[in-house]
Order: sequence, then C-alpha cells, then structure tokens
Amino acid sequence: MSTLTTNARQRRTVTPAQRVLRLARFETQMLVKQRTTLLTLLSGPLAILFLVSVTPGGSPEALAALIGMGVVVVMAVTSHLAAVMLTVNRREAQVLKRLRTSELSSGELVAGMYLPLVVVGVVEAFAVLAVVVGRGGPLPDALGWAPWLAGVAIASVGFVAAGAAIAGMAGNAEKANWAAVPLLFLIAAAANMLTVPVLPEAMRQVLLLVPFTSAVDLLARTSSAGVGLVELPVVAGVVSPVLVDLALLLAWTAVSVWLARRLWRWEPRG
Repeated sequence: MSTLTTNARQRRTVTPAQRVLRLARFETQMLVKQRTTLLTLLSGPLAILFLVSVTPGGSPEALAALIGMGVVVVMAVTSHLAAVMLTVNRREAQVLKRLRTSELSSGELVAGMYLPLVVVGVVEAFAVLAVVVGRGGPLPDALGWAPWLAGVAIASVGFVAAGAAIAGMAGNAEKANWAAVPLLFLIAAAANMLTVPVLPEAMRQVLLLVPFTSAVDLLARTSSAGVGLVELPVVAGVVSPVLVDLALLLAWTAVSVWLARRLWRWEPRG
C-alpha cells in the first residue's frame, strides 16, 4: 500500500517543465529516426555553411552582413521546413490525437514537440557565426551579445511557428511541402538582397518588412563591425535601430504564433 502511495506521489510531483522536456527528448529521438526530416535539418545548414566558407573574403562589414544572411537562410531552409513536415507527419499519423488524451496539456504538447527544432535553429546560428568568424568575421560586441542572442532565439521560434501555421493550411504532406516554398524563397531572396551594397535605400526599407528579414540587419548591427544594412530616418535619434529590428522580429513571430493557433488541427482532414 505504501509503495502505491509513493508511486502516486511521484507521478503527482512531475512538473509541466519536466513533461515538456520528456516529450522534447522523445521528439529528438524521433527526428533522428525520420530520415527525411533529419536530412532537411542537416543538408540545409551544411550546404549553406559550405557556401559561406568558400565565399571570397571581404571587409568586416561585409562579413557581418554575411552572418545575418546566413543565419536567416539556414533557419528558413531547416527549422522552418522541418516544422512543416513534423506537424503534418504527426497529424497524419494521428500522434497528436493520441497525445492529446495523455497527461500533457495542449500547451505542453506543442512546446515539447517544437522545442528541439527551436534549439536546432539556435545551434545553427552559432555554427554560421563560428564559420564566418573563422574567416575573419566579427563577433558581437560586448553590448551586442544580448540583442544578438535575443534575435536568434526569437527568429528560431518565429520560423518554427510559421512552419506550424503553413502545416495548418495544408491537407497532407505533399501539399504542405509546396505551401512552404513561397515563404521560403521570399525570405531567402530578401535576406540575400539586403546584403547587396548597391541596392537603393528605399528597396532596403521595403525588404526589412519581409517576415524575419530584420534579423539580418539586427545581427549585422550588433557585431563589433557595427554595420547597419538599412537606414531608418523615421526613428533616427529617437529609437535604437536594434530595438526596431527586434520589434519587427517580435511582430512577425507573434503573427506566426497567432496563425499557427488559428489554423491548428489535431486530426487529419476527413
């Protein structure tokens, strides 16, 4: 009798954070077993890191811009696409439906399922930073580390949330993959164009409004090179451009989370 009581108490003392971490560990193991998703998580960053490593060296300002562009593109082609596939696969296999009947709350389930992808996005950002710094690129300065880390974390959450939202629009895995392509190319193109020196300033200001592209400017500004890719005359001298970049990142992340919740489905369409 005392053994049963002890076991019952142990079950009751499991915190929500522990449940989320347990599910995250399980999801990590599943990601390793799913070859398609694992290939997406590995091939994208490896290809981009290779391109970054063979790009001709430039000034510290150019390399700072390269860090921002590389981080955003890596997250777009890995964490974002992986979130789309993960959501659709779990839903089509009715894993979400079964887990919903467990002790996990809806919030815990979603947090545990996507936490590994968010962590992967942050790790990839550090990988891009390491490669570019190894080629003479600048690290974030002493005051830049905090906004740099905040921007990377927010962007990673935002890309994963955007992937969940796109998965909610699609009926199956094939449609989901095609649905993810337009946003992927839009973000990748905008991030690349923002680093082009001869681009007109008006065009740069438009590109800054593309989802998550402000992370490129943020990561460049917070480097020791201190290069701003976009002039913001409206807020000059009033609000720090770093805060503007963070605000845009937060806004697009909030929109992505709202859409993901709005379009979320626990079961496949009949």
